Amino acid sequence: MKLFTITLYATMILFFTSCGDNTETPLSDISHIEIDSPTTTMYATDAASLSATVYYTDATTADVTGQVTWSSSDSSIASVSGGNIVAGNSNGGDANITIKYRGLTASPSLVSVIGLTGFSITNADINTTGEHILQAKGNFSDGTTEKVIVKNIVWTATNSATIEVANDIATITVSTGDTNVTATMFEETNSSSSIAPETVSYTVN
Repeated sequence: MKLFTITLYATMILFFTSCGDNTETPLSDISHIEIDSPTTTMYATDAASLSATVYYTDATTADVTGQVTWSSSDSSIASVSGGNIVAGNSNGGDANITIKYRGLTASPSLVSVIGLTGFSITNADINTTGEHILQAKGNFSDGTTEKVIVKNIVWTATNSATIEVANDIATITVSTGDTNVTATMFEETNSSSSIAPETVSYTVN
């Protein structure tokens, strides 16, 4: 009987402790939720980020960026996941980013994507075997020129050259002979604003 009582007591402690760890703030104590920025402007070859905040009735706040459900009104213009925004294949336009948290919704955040008008491969000085960084720069509809392209670019190469992309940096490993490197923007065939691929040829003796 004594053993049973001790076991029951331990089980009750564990139960109430577990319940305490999982207690959520009542919805009645939440005032509203917001996206940190009502508008965001980004280039079609970049990424951006937003955060979400919950406001409580006692005037305190909490960051809930990783807990809300993010969505975009048009993922072809801008897609969003966990607050991270990446421009889509449409090469420009506007999209509304929205969030939901425990049944609550926030006012949408407008994302305006500045379109790419042209680009070129800029590092045409590969003349030795080994690894080299690939880079392209673009011109945009707002008049910005020679801006390094980060996102929405796909690199391919011939002559058994290999290309690896890590942290948005493309590294090519070339061998002796002629290598053609091609940069394609926005997965060209899916883009409503098609920009022709650029190709540069390298010769390594």
